[in-house]
Amino acid sequence: MVFVIYIFISMTPKNFPIVFDYLDFRKYLSQYYHARKTAEPGFSHAYICYRLGQRNAKSYFSNVIKGVKAVTAEFINRFIEFLELSRDEANYFRALVNFNQAVNQKEKEYYFDQIIKQTSVQKRLIGKNEYVFYNGWEHSVIRTLLDIIDFKDDYAAIAKMLMPPLPVKTVKKSFKLLQSLQLINMDKNGFFKPTDKTVKTDEHVRDELILQYQLHCLEMAKMNMLNKHGLPQDISTNILSVSEDGLKKVQNCLRIFREEIRAIVQNDDKPSDRVYQLDVQLFPNSKVHLKKSAMRRSCN
Repeated sequence: MVFVIYIFISMTPKNFPIVFDYLDFRKYLSQYYHARKTAEPGFSHAYICYRLGQRNAKSYFSNVIKGVKAVTAEFINRFIEFLELSRDEANYFRALVNFNQAVNQKEKEYYFDQIIKQTSVQKRLIGKNEYVFYNGWEHSVIRTLLDIIDFKDDYAAIAKMLMPPLPVKTVKKSFKLLQSLQLINMDKNGFFKPTDKTVKTDEHVRDELILQYQLHCLEMAKMNMLNKHGLPQDISTNILSVSEDGLKKVQNCLRIFREEIRAIVQNDDKPSDRVYQLDVQLFPNSKVHLKKSAMRRSCN
């Protein structure tokens, strides 16, 4: 019979990753492992599994990192103890794991909100205002609408113009947010108009915020399709079989197309009189021969 005894001195080097800097708990755990491995050459996956109570499952930690194994509530607590997280760090880590493992959009939104609340305790990951902006479709629509109409204080009129219509109190909240972000201000004639400024977020949370925003936009597209409003619209769906080289050409065409659309709007010399949402989606329907790609999210 062979006994394996693990002896490690608990230590927290300055170069250990900080959990508040992450929106992916698996990436945090992976970088924690590599940082501690550098500091303690004998540190191993087997030791982590031992500390987590998985003495007969030495691949547990590796499977968690790969996303093969889910982390239950019990093991979240074991990770927190092993990582020696403070109370605030533990609350953040718990919300982060639940967010990454959420199975539907409502759950993701709930836990993402928990993440935002936790970051205000220790470290500013993203401002609450920026999060709220991306969490509501109406903010960007109202901002764009103000470029078309002259508005002073008739919030009810704005509420009725939106599709779908919103309560007046929601419109007022949106105006307050847009003003606080300096995305709108009053011109010399006393009308609210968009400024040239854009929402700024930290680079490491931008993709997740845009994901949330795009999911809201897709929900809006679905609602619009079901609404028989009689206004002009163009909706099409194409299922494609394409090679990797062909896919790159398609992506380039989409990039050029977006640039052309922006140029048309920018150079339109006639007064704008309506607001439209343009969504273009290109996503995989199969895993056959699918290779990793550097597809980045964009929000224009």
